[in-house]
Amino acid sequence: MADRLILDFDDALVHASDLALLDSDVAWLNDACINFQMTRLQHRASAKGAKKRPRESEGGDGSCHRPPGEDDLFLDPSVVSFLMHQLPPDDEDYDHEIANLNRGWNLPRSQSKDRRRIFIPVSDQFGASRSAFSRPGGGNHWSMLLWEVSREEVSFGHFDSSSGLNREAAVAVARKVVDVLRVSNSDHDGCRVRVVERKTPQQGNGHDCGVFALGVAEILAAMPFGMEKAEEELQKQYDERGGQGEFAIRLRRRIGDDIRRLAASK
Repeated sequence: MADRLILDFDDALVHASDLALLDSDVAWLNDACINFQMTRLQHRASAKGAKKRPRESEGGDGSCHRPPGEDDLFLDPSVVSFLMHQLPPDDEDYDHEIANLNRGWNLPRSQSKDRRRIFIPVSDQFGASRSAFSRPGGGNHWSMLLWEVSREEVSFGHFDSSSGLNREAAVAVARKVVDVLRVSNSDHDGCRVRVVERKTPQQGNGHDCGVFALGVAEILAAMPFGMEKAEEELQKQYDERGGQGEFAIRLRRRIGDDIRRLAASK
């Protein structure tokens, strides 16, 4: 039987089999589920940013140009996968593709006071070799990497609901994405890539990693720039929403219901 397409939300495709993963309390979320919610968070962040932008950001044609600044960016896991396993540094298109990503991510330029936060879903597959990655059925764990980019420093915070399990993959991803920044920001040429393991609520099972990663992104996106209070706020939010287990179940349901509402409105 064909896997019915439920929703196309800004190119984030959700099929019936993907929605079934969210409806289950014990299923591991796949790339499609992660990508939908990251895209959803991006839309919310963009709408919030648009309300704050001054009228000076409007172009002569009346269009609104997104200025560089403190907007958040939520990456599609397939983009991270492409960067990690389909774009080796010796590829003849490497510089071109890296430059395209730099423009798309709207990263701060040298001498700029602008800053951005980039939320990066990390699969343990991203740290695997190209041959291991090419084998179907791989990938067992999701975590969330938060990249705070400013003129002063490049800082990565890694939020892993199975503490330490995705450390190697997170470091590999961090080292690769910094190349995208260096295209326009020579301030960070040769800088040391530092990934700090941040305390985050821990899953009590083997299937909620993706839900926990998405919960981290949602909660931290509502906070100001800077990770000083991130750990405290994460635990507070999880506790207020019923604790780790209940938090995961509620978030699954909320994302699934959101997909159904969006599909019904099409």
